[in-house]
Amino acid sequence: MILQDELDKNPRLHQLVKYGPSAFKQSDYGLADELKNNPVSKIYVSGVSMSNGVLKTARDGADLGFEAMIIEDACADRKLKNFQKTKTDEIPKFGKLIKTREIIEELNKNV
Repeated sequence: MILQDELDKNPRLHQLVKYGPSAFKQSDYGLADELKNNPVSKIYVSGVSMSNGVLKTARDGADLGFEAMIIEDACADRKLKNFQKTKTDEIPKFGKLIKTREIIEELNKNV
């Protein structure tokens, strides 16, 4: 958790409080506007509930015009069948599954 002092010192850090599964539609922060103003076109999503919060945040982001990248090996779910179903049936409709190593490789290309 980032301390308030750190938020105050760095204008690039923002606190977002989620009150539902989607960071875009169920939070106290205008996340889509903030990202578009910076200008961000691609989002990377991971989390503890692939079939709920991860799915809803990534899908809402895609619906808002962002390229949604779901970090498969940085996600979990309560039930393996939910994880697998989301991975194979839902995410390909709007986003792309990637692995952490792919992000690291991409970052290393840009160094």
